[in-house]
Amino acid sequence: MPLLETPPSTDCSECARLHRVLETALARIAVLDAQGPALEAALARIAVLEAQVRELLAQLQRNSSNSSTPPSANPLNAPKPVRTRRTGRRPGGQNGHQGHHRRRLPAERVNEVVHYVPQTCAGCHTPLPAEPSPGDPEPAWHQVAELPKLAAVVTEHQAHARTCPGCGLVNHATIPAPVRAHVIGPRLAATMSYLSGRFHLSKRSVREYVEAVFDVPVSLGTLVTLEQQTSVALAPVHHEARDAVREAPVKNADETGWKQAGTRRWLWTAATTTVAFFVIHVQRGGRGLKALLGEAIAGIVISDRWSGYSRLPLEQRQSAGRT
Repeated sequence: MPLLETPPSTDCSECARLHRVLETALARIAVLDAQGPALEAALARIAVLEAQVRELLAQLQRNSSNSSTPPSANPLNAPKPVRTRRTGRRPGGQNGHQGHHRRRLPAERVNEVVHYVPQTCAGCHTPLPAEPSPGDPEPAWHQVAELPKLAAVVTEHQAHARTCPGCGLVNHATIPAPVRAHVIGPRLAATMSYLSGRFHLSKRSVREYVEAVFDVPVSLGTLVTLEQQTSVALAPVHHEARDAVREAPVKNADETGWKQAGTRRWLWTAATTTVAFFVIHVQRGGRGLKALLGEAIAGIVISDRWSGYSRLPLEQRQSAGRT
């Protein structure tokens, strides 16, 4: 500062002036120290606003050439679409292109092998041996995958009756209770639940598929029962995935609208690099977040800026995306 570059002076008025400047500087420093927390909060808010500005600018620059925006929705300043010129080459792979060939299934996966062996020489018509010689090349191969005629294996359990020749009492056998508890076997039940849970087929579509492909008539009530039984069977795995996500040091969280029995719900999800965990909850706020990640949320949560995540301490939250 120029004040420090001024040579020392023996003038008392100059000393007094320097003393006043020093007192002013110390008072200003004290004010800044008192405003420390507010200043940090302001800097954090500025960083958030800068990120939002960058995101908004990126949205303004989106057009059909750099995003999935259709050309009809292009902004006025968008560049004109690039029109490719015909090269004269035929469509498809060009000469020198490394092709992607069908993967050959291993021998243990093959159910049947059909052999085609040449019988006579194409040059001199000499009969050829049935077995290969040491110098013969490996046979060419072509695999065809086909479904067998699908029909579920139906097992009928019969409880017979026998009349006692001594006293004439009719004795009835009973079908075991575990057998009578189910009309669909575990593999078929798993397939039906997979179609419903993974591919989101309706119950009527699953019923139609099972009857058309496996030749098994099934009622809608049976499908509902099987879904409930599958949920109970998968509960331990569900809990294991929940604990892995909740204990992870970093996880991504999000929520979206969901309908259950015609009522508005929220589908919450938390995912790591290896595990994804889902929860359906009636609320989108803090209670839904706690149902997903537990009462004592551990680790860093990466989310959008929805207000439900604002309950997290700043050191546990990383924002990404937009609301």
